[in-house]
Amino acid sequence: MNRHRDRRRRRASATTEYSQSPQSLPGDIDPAALFGAALPAQTRRKLDQLARQVEERLALVLTGEIDDPHVSSLTLIGVEPEPGSGNLVVVLALPVGAGGGEAELVMRRLDALRSYLRSEIAGAIHRKRTPNLVFRLVPAPTGGAPEEEVTP
Repeated sequence: MNRHRDRRRRRASATTEYSQSPQSLPGDIDPAALFGAALPAQTRRKLDQLARQVEERLALVLTGEIDDPHVSSLTLIGVEPEPGSGNLVVVLALPVGAGGGEAELVMRRLDALRSYLRSEIAGAIHRKRTPNLVFRLVPAPTGGAPEEEVTP
């Protein structure tokens, strides 16, 4: 009977252990404390799958089902899972020539549409909980220049 209990005690811990050598790390800094432990492959795959499903649905909703010209002129760049939470970061590009005032207006309209967008996502995905949406606006992509974030 003790045999089963002993097996459970001998299992490897779920946390990732990093070797610390004095040459690679100054002092006693643990990389897991700074960057967090790596996600298991299945968890990462499921998060990527969820992000793709949400991206597909949002692309359809933003282009065809919303009558607001400021929101429908946005370009969906991508959807990324926010690590360690139930949030998804939706990256949207402003139209060419949009300024800071336009970004503030668009953010207010996106905040007003957040519950509608979540309900559309809930109908498209098969999950127990619908993720929260966090919007990030970037300027319109120009020929190969790196994207910069616009803060309203």
